[in-house]
Amino acid sequence: MMAAHERPREEPQPVHQVHEFRVPWLALASVAATIAAASAIVLGIGDTLDGDGPPGRLLPLQAASPPATPPAGRVGHAEAGPPESPETRMHDALVRLRLSVDQGVEAGDVRGDAGLDLTAAIERILDRLWSPPGHRRADVTFLHQRIAVRTREGAIAGHRADELHLILDRAS
Repeated sequence: MMAAHERPREEPQPVHQVHEFRVPWLALASVAATIAAASAIVLGIGDTLDGDGPPGRLLPLQAASPPATPPAGRVGHAEAGPPESPETRMHDALVRLRLSVDQGVEAGDVRGDAGLDLTAAIERILDRLWSPPGHRRADVTFLHQRIAVRTREGAIAGHRADELHLILDRAS
């Protein structure tokens, strides 16, 4: 029973919880960026698969993968394999050239700014290695000229310049 001085007890009212919907903006931005990147890749690969490219052009995954079987003539003995393609010769020469420039900078035969200049030029040429033969010849000529200019400036030692020219001569 309730006494006269007591107030009636009120039953607790259920609290209505308000659930706030928070948008995970960072997660949505990540998903959008992933979709955009995937679309760009699919469109880029699709262009290489349509067969309109130059003959002998490798697809991106083929270019990055080693051959499934060793080339003929290289199984178990040191016979010469098939002749290298001009692109392969050019690539190998540019990689050797970049290495020689780096070694020249370390040895003091190539001044640092000249090393950066030549390395940037080599990287640009490596990025467009599959260009037509006329462009590749022009790229080699350009590098010969850059080496000659930097040698006249005193930024490349004579013996190192001779080595760089010799490496480039093997590219063609």
